Amino acid sequence: MQTTLIYLAVFLAVLVLADTFQRATRNALERKKFVNYRLSLIERDVDRKVVYRQMLKERGIGSRQQQASLESLRRYIAQSGIRYEGVRSMAYLIALTLVLFTIWNFIGFSTLPSIIFTVPTAIFVVAAFIARKRSKRIKKFLVQFPDALEVIVRSLAAGHPLPVSISLVAREMPDPIGSEFGILTDELTYGTDVDTGTRNMATRVGAEELNLLAISLTVQRGAGGNLAEILTNLADMVRKRVMMKAKIKAISAEGRMTSWFMLCFPFVLYGIINFLQPKYFQPVWESGNGPIFLTAGGVMMVIGMLILRKIVNFDY
Repeated sequence: MQTTLIYLAVFLAVLVLADTFQRATRNALERKKFVNYRLSLIERDVDRKVVYRQMLKERGIGSRQQQASLESLRRYIAQSGIRYEGVRSMAYLIALTLVLFTIWNFIGFSTLPSIIFTVPTAIFVVAAFIARKRSKRIKKFLVQFPDALEVIVRSLAAGHPLPVSISLVAREMPDPIGSEFGILTDELTYGTDVDTGTRNMATRVGAEELNLLAISLTVQRGAGGNLAEILTNLADMVRKRVMMKAKIKAISAEGRMTSWFMLCFPFVLYGIINFLQPKYFQPVWESGNGPIFLTAGGVMMVIGMLILRKIVNFDY
């Protein structure tokens, strides 16, 4: 039974890796041909409304029926930029579950404990993956954001209205900012006002700086003023914030490396000792206390890592 599960897990892992490689290659070719993902969809389907609905649906924000349930989770996943693709997403989840179950079973747990530990481990892995994708996407968006504001400023200076300036960003800039401003352009085309559209974009992206853009546009519309100058100052402020975040990340890099080292070192040491002296840990596993020690040690290591990450992550 265990051998069959191992073979099945290896097969699914190879299948997922092959599919991931194929998709990465295809996406790289599309990025060379098109500036961003939205433009590639427009090339396939001339109906902009169909493209707009498809992009929202892929992000899990296209159905009004879902907005009342699990709103925070739905918004968090949408901010990661992960596109839900039905069968493929379920195949990935099943493959991950089988691989984790095989790992727990291979370590020494029986079937029932392996199932019990697989569920929270799978949830943790998926949550960590989504959090990582969300963090990287927001950082990339913020790096592009000042340049996008400058494009809007130059377009306004040339005499174009604000919606046309926003559509210029959607056509000329890569993802993630190109597609997000493209969705904003579609919303403005279908009757949404600029204030609501920018707030919707801030919700989709999850960057605090976008709330500043929404507030700036709202205040400018109500009180008047030079919009180009306001956006120029906002671009300068966002660029300085991005630089400050990069400096803080560089200063706290040692603490983050320490947390990862403390998490990985026990497993690496176990692997080295088990390779050099295979019977060294055999009394522990034969006594039946091995899974208990492993669980207790793993929980304490995760708690220690979370504490260290809390120390080195600053609110700014």
